[in-house]
Amino acid sequence: MAESIQKADWERFRALGSVPPSIREIVLRSWVRSRDSVGLEGLKRAPSVADEELRSIRSRNARLRQAARDAVGRTGYMLDGAGAMLLLCDRAGMVLDATGDARVRARGEENHLHPGGRWDHGAIGTNAIGTALHLGKPVSIAGVEHFCEEIQRWSCAAAPVRDPITGRILGAVDISAPSDETLRQGAALSVSLAMQIEEALRRLGLQEHRILVDRLLSRRGRSGEEMLLLDRYGNRIWTSENFSRAEERLGLGQRVLEDLAGQADHDNDGDPRALVGLMRAALPDAEVDLISERGEPLGVILSFVAARPRAVAQTDLAAISATGPALAAICAEAAELVRAGVSLLIEGPAGSGKETLARALHGAGPLAQLPLEVVDCSLLDADGLRGGPGGTTGAVGDILARLAETGGTLVLDEPAETPAAVQALLAQALAHLRRAAGAPVQFISLSSVALAERLAAGALRADLHFRLSGAILRLPALAERRGDLGQLTRRFSTVYSDRRKGSALRFTPGAMLRLQTHDWPGNLRELRNLIEALSATSFSRLIDVKDLPQALAQGQRPGREDTLRDRERAEILNAVAECGGKMTEVARRLGISRSTLYLKLEQYGVPRGRRG
Repeated sequence: MAESIQKADWERFRALGSVPPSIREIVLRSWVRSRDSVGLEGLKRAPSVADEELRSIRSRNARLRQAARDAVGRTGYMLDGAGAMLLLCDRAGMVLDATGDARVRARGEENHLHPGGRWDHGAIGTNAIGTALHLGKPVSIAGVEHFCEEIQRWSCAAAPVRDPITGRILGAVDISAPSDETLRQGAALSVSLAMQIEEALRRLGLQEHRILVDRLLSRRGRSGEEMLLLDRYGNRIWTSENFSRAEERLGLGQRVLEDLAGQADHDNDGDPRALVGLMRAALPDAEVDLISERGEPLGVILSFVAARPRAVAQTDLAAISATGPALAAICAEAAELVRAGVSLLIEGPAGSGKETLARALHGAGPLAQLPLEVVDCSLLDADGLRGGPGGTTGAVGDILARLAETGGTLVLDEPAETPAAVQALLAQALAHLRRAAGAPVQFISLSSVALAERLAAGALRADLHFRLSGAILRLPALAERRGDLGQLTRRFSTVYSDRRKGSALRFTPGAMLRLQTHDWPGNLRELRNLIEALSATSFSRLIDVKDLPQALAQGQRPGREDTLRDRERAEILNAVAECGGKMTEVARRLGISRSTLYLKLEQYGVPRGRRG
């Protein structure tokens, strides 16, 4: 790192303002800035902070330090005894960490070239750290090129570290050595280290995105809730299907949220706590939740309860039937009942696809060209059933009146949740609709609980129960039809790839087996949300076990299943996934012969992997 000038050149500049003919442009400009600053001329060391303030500064830069840990550790080992040291600094030029040759580090303490020392341009004049941060590019400053005389005992090379997402400077990495030492390749090493740290920051960002998606998937959203997932900078990671409609309903646009995110990020540089505060103030009708991991805030979930009726994508009845034999039989029976005009009650756990099936039955039935109306029974009140603007449901009485005139399909969502005070009124209204309708009206009710049990418990009126349950069909939970997972996964992958104009997701055998061992408490809704999130975040479009949320990637562990058969099945599936489908290795791990393993796989309906 050769100096471009001599000590006499520096002395003439300080005394007379003479410009050395061989001085580098970046050094001259830095000297001029340093000369115009007050109080730098006689400094022998950089200003420094006390230990308590340094701990606070390190805490604010925890993400940078985490990303730099491996690169700093490796380089420190390499520089030990090599006559040089490495410094990691924040964007203000504050030294956060130092490593390398112990002798050089001890010498650096004399000038506060150590953790707690502040080396921005305004604090100590021309130096590699401050100049690199000021210019935003790698810089080498050798010996007499430093503005302060006492600092001329050092030769340094520094490179800025930028956030790979925002492009903002987060800090700098510096290689320093005494000016009488030969510091070879210092500039190249500092640039290489900065690139390594930026790559680690990029990987850390992807890891944070996975954590955010895991948290989103583990959250049990309310029916009709529209959600938006933002990273620490306010960038959109995932939005629910109809979130844009919720924005329109509330008079928002993407620009409003972008402006809030930009303001928060500008003022706080990647701390989403500021974004949460701004959004809560600007969006009082929204629920804004901060997502943290081990005390580190990572992002934000923004949610609205969408207006009723919910907008639900149409699904073809044939597509539902194609997911497996169990659904094919249910769809065939349901279609016959709808064609006969029988009041149909569809029971099944939350998220099992009851409303999707109801809409598909309407679309495939004789009333397909007539209206379909969905009513949330938990929101019913007397005023709403009578019609007019006073009802909290948007005047269900008006809906019934329209159906009486035009005909169509009435879908009653969760009739067991109908308030007791209006159950008699609802039964009367349905009876009147059936009698007064000038065109056919089909009743389809959806319930996540058995209405017969509610009737027996006295929580549901008998006349309402029997008016709704002309025929009862039960949709199985997803865990009861694991054999359909492959077809369902392909179907949802195709849907969300079409929306984002990308290729459909593919799953490795190990990842697919993890899906098969999962309990799926959220049923189809949980699976659909998973595929939508993976489709939004996957670049390769190939999903392996490591790409799945943590609860899925770890797999179902023995002891959580209800029966010995379930525990054995889970243990076999976990072994197949962990061995990558190599049957010989699976059999060895389980302590059984390969022929016995094949019998077990056939018994549990698990496809065979490779024979090797």
